[in-house]
Amino acid sequence: MSILSMIASIIVGIFLIYFGYLIAVKKMLSLIIGFNENTFYGDKNQYAKRSGLSAIILGILVLVMPLVVLVFGEAVIQSYKYIIGLYVVLMIIVANYWRFRF
Repeated sequence: MSILSMIASIIVGIFLIYFGYLIAVKKMLSLIIGFNENTFYGDKNQYAKRSGLSAIILGILVLVMPLVVLVFGEAVIQSYKYIIGLYVVLMIIVANYWRFRF
């Protein structure tokens, strides 16, 4: 992993953590793609907390990636990508469950 990709990973991780903070703490649900207050039937506070926490966890995973690569070597990158991809799919499923819950 080159220095440039490590810096990019750290910047993206910090951005995702900040994005999650804005959603969870500041309740800026308009940052979530496809959110519409007219079609939302669930609890907005719970949805904001869960979506924001998911984004914060994803940001931490991305932020820790350069450290994991430094400790374990380049071979761990592929498995780490699968872990992040699986988490993103899980995050989408959970977010949509809380969004369309009646």
